Amino acid sequence: MNNLKIMGALAGAFAIGTMILTTQADAAKKVKVTSNVPITATKVTNRNVAITGKNKIYNKAGVLKHAKAVTSTKQIKQLGNSQRSKDFFNVYRMATTNKGQVYYKVVSFEGKWRGWIYGGKTKADYQGGIRSVQTTKDVQLPDDVKNAKFTLENPGVSGTNNSWTAIPWSQYGARLKTTDSSPYANDELRVTAAKQLTRQYYGTFYYVVDDTHPEFSGWLNSSSLKAVATPPTNTTTVTNYVQSPPEVVTNTVTNTVTKTVEVPAKNPLTINYNVYELGTSQNQAVSNQILKMYQDQYASPLSELTKNPDTAASKLKDLGDGQTLKSNDPTPMNYASIAVSFDKDKNVITITLNWVQPIIVASDALFHAGDDYDPESYLWSVTDGTGVSYPRGDWLDRVQISTDVNNNLHGTFHTTYTFKLMDGMTATTTATVTVMK
Repeated sequence: MNNLKIMGALAGAFAIGTMILTTQADAAKKVKVTSNVPITATKVTNRNVAITGKNKIYNKAGVLKHAKAVTSTKQIKQLGNSQRSKDFFNVYRMATTNKGQVYYKVVSFEGKWRGWIYGGKTKADYQGGIRSVQTTKDVQLPDDVKNAKFTLENPGVSGTNNSWTAIPWSQYGARLKTTDSSPYANDELRVTAAKQLTRQYYGTFYYVVDDTHPEFSGWLNSSSLKAVATPPTNTTTVTNYVQSPPEVVTNTVTNTVTKTVEVPAKNPLTINYNVYELGTSQNQAVSNQILKMYQDQYASPLSELTKNPDTAASKLKDLGDGQTLKSNDPTPMNYASIAVSFDKDKNVITITLNWVQPIIVASDALFHAGDDYDPESYLWSVTDGTGVSYPRGDWLDRVQISTDVNNNLHGTFHTTYTFKLMDGMTATTTATVTVMK
C-alpha cells in the first residue's frame, strides 16, 4: 500500500513537473515577432512623433524575453512632458507580434534615445507610447517680406547664418547645407515660405531661394536676414502714345523726362512666353513641360482671350498673374511662378513662368558594423521651390538609390538619392554613411 502511495506521489510530481516545463515552454513561445519592416513599407505618412509617457523604450519589443528598458519610468515621463523640440522622435521601423501588438523603433531628434516602444494594436496608427505630431506650423508671409529682396546680415560660419535642409530640430537628420556663407554674402535672396517650430524655439524661419547660387537655397532664421534697400527714383518718364498717322504730342511736366513714341493704329494681339529655371542652369525639356502644363491649366482664359483680344488689359489675373503654377503630377507638386504683363502700345501679352528644381532631403547615417541599413529610412522629403515640403509618400517609387555601403565593414560610405519628378527634372543628394566597429 505504501509503495502504491509512493508511486502515486512520484507520478503526480512527474505530471506537475511536466506541466510546469510545458507551461514554461509555452510561455517562451507565447510572444514572438511576426513582422519587422521599415516604416517606409507602411501607410504611415508622418514619421514625427511625441512620447506620451505611458510606455518605456526598450532595446527590443518590450514583451519579448530578455527585453531591457532603455529609459526609466522617470525618464519616459520627462520625455512625455518635454517642451524641447529635440525630444520629438522619428519612427523608422514597425514590428508586430503574434499577439497583435505593434511596436515602433524610434530615435529622438537629438539622437540621445533610441529603441522600441509600444504603439498599440493597429498598424500605422500611433497609440500607446507615442502620438503623431506636427513639429512646425505655417506662418503667413506679409507682403513686405514676400515682395522684398534680402541679403545675409552676418555671413560666416555660424549655423544661424547658413542654410539648412530643414528647420533645425523640426525633423531627425536636419543638417546644414553650407558651413560658411561668406561666398553668398552679396547674393540677393527671395523668401517664399515661413514656419515656426511648435516647441521651444518660437522664432520664425524663412525658406529662401538664392537665384545666383541655388545650392544655398534652404531654411534660415529670419533674424539672419536684412532687407535690400530700394533706391529712390529721382526722375519720372512720361510717355505720350499717339496713333498713326502720327500726331506729335509733347507735355512739359516738372522734374520729368518727356518722349514721344509712334505705334501703328492697330496691332494684332501677340502672346509671348518666357519659360526658364531660376538659377544658372537651364533645361529645355522641363521648360517645355512647364509651358504645356500652363497652357493646359489656363486653356479657358487663353481661348477667351484669342476670341476677344480687346479685353487683354483686363485678363492678367485670369491668366494667373502673381499666382503659382501647380503640377498635375502626383505629389510632390512642382511649382513655377506666373507673371503676366501687357504692353498696350504693342498689343503684346508676355507670360513669364519661372520654375525651380525641387530639393530632395536625406540624412546621414551612423551605425555599428553588422546592424541593418535601409537607405529608404534616411530619405525624408522633397521640397519644392516655394519651400513646401512633402514627406515620403507615393513619390517613393520615383527615387533611385545607389549606395556603396557594406554594413559588415567599418568605414565611410555614401548613398545617392535621385528623385525624378518629370521628364528632365530631377533632384539629387548624397548622404554620408559611417559604419563603426
